[in-house]
Amino acid sequence: MKIKLKKLMIAALMTILCITSLTGCNSSPKNFTYNNLTVTLNKSFKEESHSGFDLYAASENVIFSVVEESEEELEYSGYAIINLKAYCDEILLLNGVSSDELKQRNDYYYFINTRTISGASYTYVHCMYYGSGSYWICEFVCKTKSYKKYEDRIFKWADSVTIK
Repeated sequence: MKIKLKKLMIAALMTILCITSLTGCNSSPKNFTYNNLTVTLNKSFKEESHSGFDLYAASENVIFSVVEESEEELEYSGYAIINLKAYCDEILLLNGVSSDELKQRNDYYYFINTRTISGASYTYVHCMYYGSGSYWICEFVCKTKSYKKYEDRIFKWADSVTIK
């Protein structure tokens, strides 16, 4: 009887270890899509609904958000945007950021800034894209003290953005 109980406990422990190792693997890729934009993050991100964002996904340490602005919406609002660089210049102006902070990577532009909210410092990586007749702002946000730890992953995720 004691041997069967011991084997049962070992089997239960092995099952628990297998289940947690499978479900705990949050680095597995997961696609998030809004309209024509798709980004590959990982399974630790959960999509949420937040006012002002077209797509919002949060993990324990990084938040990802998307805002789409169509060419028509921008024109109706009085902006004469002719290309992605001109759009980025407007975003920099609206955020009070110097144009020399804008960097180009692959087919998008980005800038990084830091803000303090309720005593905590956060780093924002703002990435701007163009596709399907719209301009897209994708933001990655994490605590500033953790930014270096997530920097490579953030840019890997930013590089994965596709617009069809």
